[in-house]
Amino acid sequence: MSSYVIGADVGSSALKAVLVHTDQGVLGVAEHTYPMHRPRRDWAENDPDDWFRALAAAIPELLNRTGIAAERVEALCLVGQRDIAVLLDERGTVLAPCIHWTDRRDPEETTALYDSLGRSTLIERSGTLPIPGLVLPNLVWTKRHQPEVWKRVAHALQPKDYLAYRLTGDIGTDPTGPTRSILNDWRSADWSSATCDAAGIPREILPDVKYHPWQVRGSLSAAAAEQIGLAADTLLVAGGGDDPAAALGSGVVSPGDVSIGTGSSMSWRIVGDQPRFDLTGVIGLMPHVVPGRYLHEMVATGTGTTLRWFRAAFGDDRSYADLIAETAGVSRGSDGLLCFPYVEGATVPLQDDAARAVYHGISGHHRRPHFTRATLEGIAYQYPALLDIVRDRGHQVGPLTISDGEARSHAWNQIKADVLGEQITPSLRVEAPAIGAAILAGLGAGAFNTVEDGLAVVLELAPPVRPDQAAHEEYTALRRRWESVRGQIYPTFASADAAQS
Repeated sequence: MSSYVIGADVGSSALKAVLVHTDQGVLGVAEHTYPMHRPRRDWAENDPDDWFRALAAAIPELLNRTGIAAERVEALCLVGQRDIAVLLDERGTVLAPCIHWTDRRDPEETTALYDSLGRSTLIERSGTLPIPGLVLPNLVWTKRHQPEVWKRVAHALQPKDYLAYRLTGDIGTDPTGPTRSILNDWRSADWSSATCDAAGIPREILPDVKYHPWQVRGSLSAAAAEQIGLAADTLLVAGGGDDPAAALGSGVVSPGDVSIGTGSSMSWRIVGDQPRFDLTGVIGLMPHVVPGRYLHEMVATGTGTTLRWFRAAFGDDRSYADLIAETAGVSRGSDGLLCFPYVEGATVPLQDDAARAVYHGISGHHRRPHFTRATLEGIAYQYPALLDIVRDRGHQVGPLTISDGEARSHAWNQIKADVLGEQITPSLRVEAPAIGAAILAGLGAGAFNTVEDGLAVVLELAPPVRPDQAAHEEYTALRRRWESVRGQIYPTFASADAAQS
């Protein structure tokens, strides 16, 4: 039976929503942005009310634009970031700004915390590399530095679960919810009581894992439905993490499929039908939102946020598309200018929380287009090492699909394909997490019987971007120079490279 469903993705800087007809596909897309608050150096915080306001703006926009009555929408599904948590008191009041995963406050405390708990132990339990900005260190920081807030904490909910609470009154999560928190146990697909006890985090403040991502968690309350422009009997489907949802929305569901997500960070997700645990934690492990599938994930921070910073500082209000278009006359290698895109530290393939971004080789003839292209290339230069890691760990590698913001740019996709020497297929619609959420909404509403049914309706891929062999050879030499200079600027990277070789 055909119906209308909405999927929404709660991102770092914007909420994106899609309206889908379960026979006709995507009918409309809406995006509402919100600020990242930076009250102090290296701090990054979200206001949870911004997420709700964005949802309440996006849904009426979708309905008004398409002429669909609210009563015809059968289900809503939310997906979102898993790395952060909103702190609520017993009445559901937000107690403090939500510390974002790009936050780098008190790195010495985070290092000491992970060392005291045992990094290898945390990796073995969580399947995730312990890096700054995740739920565990942020909760411990709040407990230590904001005791008046901490003593009132009754719930710590991730963004989509917080919005679900506001919409239905229900508190719970799905198996992808605990992942990337460092408080989870990948084997049980639940929170780890052992880690909670060792870190002094009450297990009871974390939501119970109650739903599969495609299950209905309730109906919207009358008051909440009115606030966001839907009918009170609209179903709310549980949803899951943004990265697994993006993989689903990109059609990345079969073993060996690879989804490259390009938002604030760069995320590589490899599908498997069995979990493959990485002792180093470099490739994280989580359940997919697709039944019977697992995702193996690497996240490189500072990629999209480096370009965002550059645009804010030097873009003179130009769009990303306009900035990239300016680079058309700049040759490969940006006339000797190199960018190391580490505005928030480095995670993979090499880790240094204290690293910060650098432009190297600045000459008098360099202008903004050189800096823009150097930024695009600096991000792309990380791709081959990540693909090498995937293959070295024994993963089957099939088609490479790219989604999210960077996938909009054919010029940038071409740089990445040329650097990598591999074909990349962009999602035609870059709102892959929201589209994945819409598929889950359709499953929950009974409009889709299988994931494949949903993909047959909504999946839209752009033509593949094929590498140019001559460009690949030139970029291979340029990348090796980039890696050599990187080792000089960041000695810890040089030593890590030597240890791995």
